[in-house]
Amino acid sequence: MITLRYHIISISAVFLSLGLGIILGGSIGQNWINEKQQTLLLSLEGKYDQAVKSNKDLQEQIQDLSDRIEQSNQEFSALVSTGYLAMLEGKRVGIWAQKKDEEHVITNLLESAGLEVIHVGTDKPAQSLPIIFIGEPYPPWFAEVEENFRLPLDQPRLAPSEQWELLRKIQHVYKENYHEY
Repeated sequence: MITLRYHIISISAVFLSLGLGIILGGSIGQNWINEKQQTLLLSLEGKYDQAVKSNKDLQEQIQDLSDRIEQSNQEFSALVSTGYLAMLEGKRVGIWAQKKDEEHVITNLLESAGLEVIHVGTDKPAQSLPIIFIGEPYPPWFAEVEENFRLPLDQPRLAPSEQWELLRKIQHVYKENYHEY
């Protein structure tokens, strides 16, 4: 039979080992957890640094490609302008913009094609000439301009194909209305 003394000693031994396990586990286990946290933190920092570097490299590539596209567009615009130079040189075209600071983009293209650019203000020009309208709402005298002389644009920054089309339309207006070939 199990005596009371044996029973008390076995219960005491269980609680003593449990307490000793908690103390040792808390002190030794804490270092193990800290080491794992440090390893995980270093790994995450490395991945973050790699992602930041990759992002920076991609932004540089995007900027480089954007610069190359802009250069190609400028070269193409020069080519387009040169192609129309003989046909449009000395011709006049009006330009009206909702925001006056937007005119220069189109003005540069038109002047490089040999056109004389007339900046139209709030009043309708006295002479009949093709007028490029940039942005809405259009001026009150918009409806008074002959329909085939109106060249509306949504925005001043045109893709090369749109630049080509604009110059073609201006040439067409001069061919149709002034019988110039």
